[in-house]
Amino acid sequence: MKRLIGLVVFFAVAVIAWWSTTGNFGEDNLFQAKQSKHYVEIFMNDFEMTAMNDAGTPAYKLKGAHLKRFNNSDDTRVEQPVFHLLDSDKQWIVHADFALLNDKKNTIQLENNVVMQQQNAEPAITIRTRRMLIHTKTQIAQTRAQVDITQGKSQLTSIGMIYNNKTSELELISSVSGFYLPYD
Repeated sequence: MKRLIGLVVFFAVAVIAWWSTTGNFGEDNLFQAKQSKHYVEIFMNDFEMTAMNDAGTPAYKLKGAHLKRFNNSDDTRVEQPVFHLLDSDKQWIVHADFALLNDKKNTIQLENNVVMQQQNAEPAITIRTRRMLIHTKTQIAQTRAQVDITQGKSQLTSIGMIYNNKTSELELISSVSGFYLPYD
């Protein structure tokens, strides 16, 4: 009789253990648990990366203090980004407090204290705003926020702008004011 009770207890414990491991944590539940967890998928500190265009030449370079991407997001956050737009003769450096990169949309959203400075030109153009979206494939920079543009002693202010780096066209959207002084 003791053997039968021991066998029944052993069998009951085995069934309960089997049921608890397969019943509560089946494939569906494991899949849901993995999907719902929010974790850092990629991170880098003090990094520099170069992206190539379709022709195989550098399109832009990005440096930053910290890069972080979560598993359930298309955006990658970069702290203290320094973005170099590299076209053969039209180079710009853009600084900001942080940026959100989206590889699916091929965009970089720069936020807070955005400063875009022209390189290899005298006098250089400097554009200041609080936010700017750059389309990396088309090399178009745009914002709906106020922009302050300086070149030498000339100053312009506008609400919104669109700059095409490939054609060097700058469109100021509205409320444009300021003065332009020719330089020698």
